[in-house]
Amino acid sequence: MGASGSRCNNTACFAGALNGFGGSGRSESSSAEPICVTVCGAAGLIGYSLLPMIASGLMFGRCQEVILQCLDLNLPEVKDSMRGLEMELMDGNFPLLRQAVFTTSEDIAFKGADYAILLGAFPRQENRDKRDIMEKNVMIFRTLGTALQEHVKPNCKVLVVGNPAHTNALICAHYATRLPKQNFFGLTRLDQNRAVGQIAKHLDVSAADVKNVVVWGCHAKFPDVEHAVVKGRAFSDVLTSEADIAYFNDLFRQELQTRGANIMRARKSSSALSTARAIVDHIYDLHFGTRPGEFVSMGIWSDQCSDYGIAEGLIFSVPVVCMGGGLYQVHKGLKLSSASQRRLEQVQDELLAERTLAQ
Repeated sequence: MGASGSRCNNTACFAGALNGFGGSGRSESSSAEPICVTVCGAAGLIGYSLLPMIASGLMFGRCQEVILQCLDLNLPEVKDSMRGLEMELMDGNFPLLRQAVFTTSEDIAFKGADYAILLGAFPRQENRDKRDIMEKNVMIFRTLGTALQEHVKPNCKVLVVGNPAHTNALICAHYATRLPKQNFFGLTRLDQNRAVGQIAKHLDVSAADVKNVVVWGCHAKFPDVEHAVVKGRAFSDVLTSEADIAYFNDLFRQELQTRGANIMRARKSSSALSTARAIVDHIYDLHFGTRPGEFVSMGIWSDQCSDYGIAEGLIFSVPVVCMGGGLYQVHKGLKLSSASQRRLEQVQDELLAERTLAQ
């Protein structure tokens, strides 16, 4: 499936950046070659939302062509879904989409990938033993890690979405030793985006006015607003009432932790759209860099996180500053309250326990 338009010039690229991302001022430079993106689990609901976002330039800019290499299970109903997706992408007439490949072969899907997005995993289930679930995920991510090891480009960036994403990313990295551990990520941007949305709604501001919310550890565990900035002011300075303070000390975290379940009850379906948007935000910042004065949350190799006393050998979400081109560094020096430090240690203990289950 080929692209149906030409590459835009630098002025148009910059205008695309302003139109697509609220006047961030980050220049969306493009490379001569298409960026190759592997999407594993592409036939599901998240894939249905994610693929057109990538194809339309939201992830890599309005001037960067992309190749989508989409993988899913070799089952009749899944293959039918992939065929339908392929037709919809063709009918969508995306000028930046050089090619879209839908396959059940890891060899084809991972070949030459610059980025790999791993959507699926064996889900948590009530009344099912955690060890049994972890064994299923070890099998899945051992296979994916081996495919990464054998087929992707040496500097491929790997974002794991399927929960437990951070432990699954750790498993994947173990079997893809050719890639630097720093190239593996667990998604916590959804939690960050949800927190920003709740703050914006409660304080009656735009989401663009809220910066520097931190998600420590992993998904749905520890959103931290102590270092957030709202309209250029410290978060604590904008809480004008006891009701505000009470909400953010208690109900705020409860709402975030149950947000996915509440969406499921309301829609009778998962939060696929917001998850897809979080994936785009994560990779966009990694590729183009964060705005000056801002940091974002990413699950990264914890050997880089000694400033916060985090155990080595985990994938652990911390605040990072992205320089662009896939480069990033931990944002150091944040001071945690005693309550926040305790929560951080609790999340760390849970991830250490998951790692033990995975071994």
